[in-house]
Amino acid sequence: MLRRFLDGVYAASLAMAALFLVGVFLLMIGEAVFRTAGSYIKGANEMVGWFCAAAGFLALPATFKRGDMVRVGFVVDSLPPAVRKAMLLVCLAIAWVFVTYMLKSVGSYLFEGWRYEETTQGMIMIPVWIPQLSFLVGVALLWLAIVDECVTVALSPAHSVRAEKSMKVEDLSLH
Repeated sequence: MLRRFLDGVYAASLAMAALFLVGVFLLMIGEAVFRTAGSYIKGANEMVGWFCAAAGFLALPATFKRGDMVRVGFVVDSLPPAVRKAMLLVCLAIAWVFVTYMLKSVGSYLFEGWRYEETTQGMIMIPVWIPQLSFLVGVALLWLAIVDECVTVALSPAHSVRAEKSMKVEDLSLH
């Protein structure tokens, strides 16, 4: 049940990232259309930047859990099972420490912007924490995904632990 919930959270985050990418597309096409008509979309450049950042950060947890990030798997998977499991846990611990620091820093940065009522610069003036919220959510969910992976690896038998997921022919087909 918890596994299904966490996978749903990662999928929802990825879906939000996809929506922000669609937003980038629509803004860019809309801006091109408006410019040919002699007009423009107020703040389109700022929104495209915010949407790109949101898409990138919200995609982090799902890409991590699916093994689509650059990893050290080819080295780790060549090790004997017990050593492989230990090495993978060490790698995950290092990632957890880094992302914990990142989460603390991003949270502090966002809190300061909220506390001092900082606003964005440019054509659209809104509280800066609003577009930065996707950064915090993406990093928090990446932190959760790393903890999830640590627990999964720790509870799995050593012979079944792999850093890289093996590809099957079915994975390559479009459904």
